[in-house]
Amino acid sequence: MPLLPLLLLLLLPAQPAHAQIYHWIDEQGRTTFGDTPPEGVEARPVHVEQPTTTPGLPEIRRTPTAPDETAEREAAETYQQLSISSPENAGVVRTNIEQVSVALHLTPELQTDKGHRIRIRLDGNATTITQTPRTTLQNVTPGTHTLQAEILDRDGNVLIRSETTTFHLLRTTVQQQSRPRAP
Repeated sequence: MPLLPLLLLLLLPAQPAHAQIYHWIDEQGRTTFGDTPPEGVEARPVHVEQPTTTPGLPEIRRTPTAPDETAEREAAETYQQLSISSPENAGVVRTNIEQVSVALHLTPELQTDKGHRIRIRLDGNATTITQTPRTTLQNVTPGTHTLQAEILDRDGNVLIRSETTTFHLLRTTVQQQSRPRAP
């Protein structure tokens, strides 16, 4: 069977139910199908009782996710806990060199192979990006400060965020009395 009539047969189910289909023999002797036969050609109507259809593949609908939703989903699959071990919440840090040591607890370990890194926020401002759970913040002035840690993916999306910790940085003075040690 020639290709053109076969194609027309396949398109028959796509025609509206009220359209009439005809078939005729063209000048080259091929059977031809169409909804309007040429003038002067004997055309016969094609009766289709029940159109034959072939089910297609099911449509896969994907809901686009915002970058934050993707990051949250990845975090749920990746990290279970991120907390600040040091300085302690509401704790006092005494130093005269304006440095604060920060230690984090992260479960599981940081996945540097995926491009993940740690961002430390001091008073809401990003101050340090590191790949280790221990770092030292420089130039921290005396006073009350907030501290928060975040794990970032390679695109800069936040995967998990720690609770905010508040600490007080005080200078060590000569007037401070040292505590007696236990015997």
